[in-house]
Amino acid sequence: MDISSSKTISEAFLRRVKADPDKVGFRYKKDGEWKDVTFGAQYETIRHLAAGLMRLGVTKAEKVSILAQTSLHWGQFDFAILGCAAITVPIYPTNTPEDVKYILNHSEIGVLFIDEFKNLQKVAGISKECPKLKTIIVSFDVKPEEMPAGLNVISWQKLYDLGLESEGKFDGAFDKNLEEAKPTDIFTICYTSGTTGLPKGVILTHSCMSSVMDDVHKALFQADIGHDEVLLSFLPMSHIFGKWESMTCYYFGWTQAFAESIEALVGNLTEVRPTLWVSVPRIYEKVYTKIMSTVAEGSSVKRGLFNWAMEVGREYLTAVNVGKTPSIKTIAEYTLAKKLVFSKISDRFGGRIKFAVSGSAPLASNIQEFMHIVGVPVFEGYGLTETCAPVSVNIPHANKFGTVGKVFPEVLIRIADDGEILIKSEKNFKGYYKNPEATAEAIQNGWFYTGDIGNIDSDGYLRITDRKKDLIKTAGGKYIAPQKIENLSKSFSLLNQLVVYGDQKPYAVALVTLNQEAVMQFAKNNKILSSEYSELIKRPEIIKLVDDTMAQLNAQLAKYESIKKVHIMPKEFTVESGELTPSLKVKRKFLSQKFKSELEAMYLE
Repeated sequence: MDISSSKTISEAFLRRVKADPDKVGFRYKKDGEWKDVTFGAQYETIRHLAAGLMRLGVTKAEKVSILAQTSLHWGQFDFAILGCAAITVPIYPTNTPEDVKYILNHSEIGVLFIDEFKNLQKVAGISKECPKLKTIIVSFDVKPEEMPAGLNVISWQKLYDLGLESEGKFDGAFDKNLEEAKPTDIFTICYTSGTTGLPKGVILTHSCMSSVMDDVHKALFQADIGHDEVLLSFLPMSHIFGKWESMTCYYFGWTQAFAESIEALVGNLTEVRPTLWVSVPRIYEKVYTKIMSTVAEGSSVKRGLFNWAMEVGREYLTAVNVGKTPSIKTIAEYTLAKKLVFSKISDRFGGRIKFAVSGSAPLASNIQEFMHIVGVPVFEGYGLTETCAPVSVNIPHANKFGTVGKVFPEVLIRIADDGEILIKSEKNFKGYYKNPEATAEAIQNGWFYTGDIGNIDSDGYLRITDRKKDLIKTAGGKYIAPQKIENLSKSFSLLNQLVVYGDQKPYAVALVTLNQEAVMQFAKNNKILSSEYSELIKRPEIIKLVDDTMAQLNAQLAKYESIKKVHIMPKEFTVESGELTPSLKVKRKFLSQKFKSELEAMYLE
């Protein structure tokens, strides 16, 4: 049964739970043990939750929100909403109260699911300004004295019990709603994470997701991928990338295990031992930085062994990437290198990963190459919320570093005169919710104007060079692509995050955060004493170290795009501080405003 060809999400769901009711579709950790959930059990839980929502009065095309971390509950509630023929509106749990209020009001939310007490408090603080919000469902215990006044808060179990009590009245409606779903029906309004301005509600239909799944199936299942793969999920399901990942279980029959948290990710990888992994560049960058710092701290013998292994691995990979068979000597040496060095790294990922996928933001080529060499091949893809996730991806035997792969067969791409990437596809969104002006600007004559700058090379691989709105034009009229420079900076283990600035300025400058472990190790090796990291980075020895590193970076750049000055930040940029989006992309506008005085000072010195 080719479930991957289902025309709606609802069809894929029903076909999977009926075809494989006893197959483990999901795993989660509770009380220190991993629990299995079959597709059949998932269906029963979702059916009762949907009946509970209908009992609460949720009707067809009504918007219902989820403000929660990625979990089994997230996916169950999502399909319960679908079973009411309603529309899921995800909200990032890290969103500010203002953004949460905007989304709740803009999409007229009456029912909201929350998984953490701190977010219940966040919503309680704005609830009086959200007149449509009537009911909040929570998956945690709330003490009577902690219950927010004026809100109707019920437990997950209460919702489930309402469904059980309503079996005779609503259960038939669940299957009926799913069976009657049309490809043109809206399944979600996914609000963009908002690197600039207010979030925009991206309207996505069933046909958008089914088109993505059809092309992904054609691409991946020719690359030694089957129906019994295991995922370890941690990406926010509020983001389209995480949302897409959650749908693969029903379309392809994969098992989705849920990481306890990002902090527990390393341990969960070794416990679950996934065969596929979906992540964002920031995670791979941290892995790379950690490994390189560990190597630098090791003995000269260990450093020598590692460098030899990398040299052999690079030789092996170079041959494979151009379709050649490495020499017998190279194969033998690489096999030894994997046994002596790289197996220790791949084992930290569980030891079974066929390949990993990176998306949402650019991944530096050297980091991608590094991951391939050590035995955890990472393939970069490209997509946006507005394209319902991927429209192109690299795959084994068809991979080119520095690109985001070949475009899917159904997708048409055009490069505008100014370099902007335009897309025409069934995957394209149907507009921004209640925002005809933004819709008219983004979709013209059936083409979606992505805002990304790129090109297609002679082999048909798509390359993204920058965001159109991020391009910097110096006072001298030269254009600088900041993402290019920021990606190059990831080659240097000292540099953690680099954000380039300089629009309408005489030269480019940057805010930089450092790899704290590397700085502390350098200070220890050079007997530099300091009680606080924030004071340590002001020491002349550290400043010189950063200057020397930036000189190496600038040597790879044209003179007009080199970074003339940097301001060292005392701590890294985070989602919680509002400096990164929930998908870990830099909020340039926010940063330029928040650190305006630091940036402007670099032009006064």
